[in-house]
Amino acid sequence: MQHGPGLHMGLMAKKIASFEAVYKGKRKVAEGTYEFVFERPEGLHFSAGQHVRMSLIDPPETDAEGDNRFFSIVSTPQEPDLVLAWRVRDTAFKRVMGRMQPGEKVLVQKLLGERPKGSFVLHEDTTKPAVFIVGGIGIVPAYSMIKDTIQRNLPHKLYLFYSNRRPEDAPYLAELQELAIQNPSLKVIATMTEPEKSAQAWQGEAGFINRVMIEKYVDDLHTPVYYVSGLSEMVKAMQAVLNEMGVSKENILAEEFAGFKMAHAGDAHSRNWKSHLPVVLIALAIVALIILHTGAGAVLSHANLNIFSFNGPSAYLVVALILALIAFKLFIIFKFKHGLNFRHNKKKTGK
Repeated sequence: MQHGPGLHMGLMAKKIASFEAVYKGKRKVAEGTYEFVFERPEGLHFSAGQHVRMSLIDPPETDAEGDNRFFSIVSTPQEPDLVLAWRVRDTAFKRVMGRMQPGEKVLVQKLLGERPKGSFVLHEDTTKPAVFIVGGIGIVPAYSMIKDTIQRNLPHKLYLFYSNRRPEDAPYLAELQELAIQNPSLKVIATMTEPEKSAQAWQGEAGFINRVMIEKYVDDLHTPVYYVSGLSEMVKAMQAVLNEMGVSKENILAEEFAGFKMAHAGDAHSRNWKSHLPVVLIALAIVALIILHTGAGAVLSHANLNIFSFNGPSAYLVVALILALIAFKLFIIFKFKHGLNFRHNKKKTGK
């Protein structure tokens, strides 16, 4: 669910289990999307739909985004390998992963303890259908849960609304369609927002997922549990649609992939205070300007130094510009150093 550098704040106060995972290989699953296969470390237990944090070990290059990411798991608890998937971007992390050779290792970490209420895992009440509303790479946790449900012969009725630009951009679409053919409990509704740009003929739904499309396939709108995953904008839009449909908030679970960033309370806290840093610096610049006017200005006037008399707006403008430049420079330096510090910890939030 890409998500910036930094130690996942939510893990700092919780116990985690760490494992070294041996890389086996990769496979292209859509345009610009690959799955990466690792030997599943002994003792690594998880539920379908959950995620792990993966860190590079002594990478040959790095950048401000750091050496670790959070990834939802493609594989199920029953499958022998640990499989992760992501869209390719031009970052040091993904360049290193793209060059990784079989036998090399990464560090995989997972939270210990019971899953908190509202976790992005399949609900236990089998009388409630599961409706997955997914965009793009957000398919990963849904695919894991769907496979797990089928592998364990659970009686849940499953609906998957799956949106992509083109069929070529849709990871695991063919596999999911085959599962739907083999399992009547699964209904796959794939829709393409730009089918005219595809080299393949598309006969399915077209356009964005909306209320009309959901009502077309789901008879009882209020009983299911809805699992929404994809880019932040898509998730927010679908939550709004479900709210308008009268779906209870308790029946809506969301997983946001923002640059493949998973939404976690600790991460949000970290991002929030960092996002306010420019405002804080500007406020400090204004305070400095006031002090300069009331203090230094008085001193300069007393000393008969008229370089800045502060009698006209031009002096204020010059000083304000200087302070703004200093504030911006401090922000850039802080941001860069912040990324370096967390890279030393070899931890990162994001996907």
